[in-house]
Amino acid sequence: MMGIQSHEPDGLLAESPSLTVDLDFDVIYIVLSFLPPPDLVRIMSTCRTFNHAGVRHLLNFGVDLSSTKEIESFCAFMVAQAPIRYPFLRHLSIRADLLPSSESAHQLIEILTHASRLETLHLSCDNLLRYRDRLQIACSSLTSLKEFSWRERSAWWERHPLYQMIKQMQSPLVKADLQFYVSRGDIGPDPAMLLHHSSATLEDLTVYRPTFQSELQFPRMRKLVVYRADPPLTLIARIFPSLVDLTVSDSYRDRSRPNVADDQHRKQNHTIQLAGGGFASLDRLAGLPLDLYRLGLRCQIRRVDILSLYYDAHDMVDCILSDSHPSHVHLVLEEMFPCVRCLPDEVAARLTYLRCTLNLTYFGGITNALASVTHYTFRTRVADVRMCSQDAFRALLQRSPLTHFMLHFKNEIPDRVLTFIPEARPDVFASRIIKSHRSIRYLAIKVADDEPLFWKMTTTESGKIVVDKAPKEDLSVVMEL
Repeated sequence: MMGIQSHEPDGLLAESPSLTVDLDFDVIYIVLSFLPPPDLVRIMSTCRTFNHAGVRHLLNFGVDLSSTKEIESFCAFMVAQAPIRYPFLRHLSIRADLLPSSESAHQLIEILTHASRLETLHLSCDNLLRYRDRLQIACSSLTSLKEFSWRERSAWWERHPLYQMIKQMQSPLVKADLQFYVSRGDIGPDPAMLLHHSSATLEDLTVYRPTFQSELQFPRMRKLVVYRADPPLTLIARIFPSLVDLTVSDSYRDRSRPNVADDQHRKQNHTIQLAGGGFASLDRLAGLPLDLYRLGLRCQIRRVDILSLYYDAHDMVDCILSDSHPSHVHLVLEEMFPCVRCLPDEVAARLTYLRCTLNLTYFGGITNALASVTHYTFRTRVADVRMCSQDAFRALLQRSPLTHFMLHFKNEIPDRVLTFIPEARPDVFASRIIKSHRSIRYLAIKVADDEPLFWKMTTTESGKIVVDKAPKEDLSVVMEL
């Protein structure tokens, strides 16, 4: 039997409820654990019992502060029952352009200093560095952090106080995302020296323009993302012996064709691999065509993601896929569909998973956009923007043992809604794909930001193919979403 008692406000929180619930706390915690944040906030306003018990669950959802008002509100909430609420904070993200008053800033640093169970900290706010001494002490005192992110392009890494903070951290990080400003041609930070305290635990690293020099090993590292740098193949294979997922991307190389220096870099990496250096295999390789071409990996790679594919890049993609022999390919197609001519026959012959992301931003000038997309995607092969003569997708499906196929139509300009997005009929696309290739067992179609639609094909004993729509939770893992 649950009893409710009335109490006078005790001043612990400005709007603290004046009722309590006589219910076992274990039961309360179980009930609250099922509630989403909006419902949790509502029930916390009903009585003091739920208010006190709900704090733990509310802070477990994570706190994302993107404005001065949110920072001030969060600080007021935390200090209302200081220091009781500090240890409940698990995940904190601060990405505000401006800090609030100095009082709120000091409160925020005080919270960080005593957040003894904080596991995730994302910072993207250079103004915090005005309090660099206290902030450095706060970050150094954190011993429970598992994930840390700093993304601020104006931060010159050598003189940046946060660089010293990261070096002095005591937390054994599992995931790190670090972005410091480094001028092109200058020597960037060495991740191994910066994260030496996490060498035994780090599994996921994203770093901008690094300089790999130290041979300190990170035996548990599985995922590495390198922006604006050429990772030295021999060294990264040695210091990251368990690496399975590698992304290399330099958006400053705005070229669709390799030059002499690119070819030389690729040949150098080929020589390294012939001598026994580099990786024996990878599960996933991702990047822009020119970056992956320069890298020149010739090991077995299960999945290759080409993050931005223009028409002129098809020769490079041909080399990338021929070298790595993937069974899973994800192509992000730009311009007027370079389509599938970049898939070599030997790759197509063993391709079981194909995901194409079609960037619809480049189709704004077509009035009958829906018809054009259907025409270009399923009825033609684009050898040139003006030449459309062969059935490219159908030909690909005929020469590939595809079992998984996904099409994602996206538009990166929110204020320019293209006509085919509301008019698109995924069922029409799905029916054409299913008829063209009967080995496909899982099909996904996604239009813009809508939830993807899934179809699952099964074959009866009589040989008849049965097509059923499938819920996302059944196929999201299968389709590697």
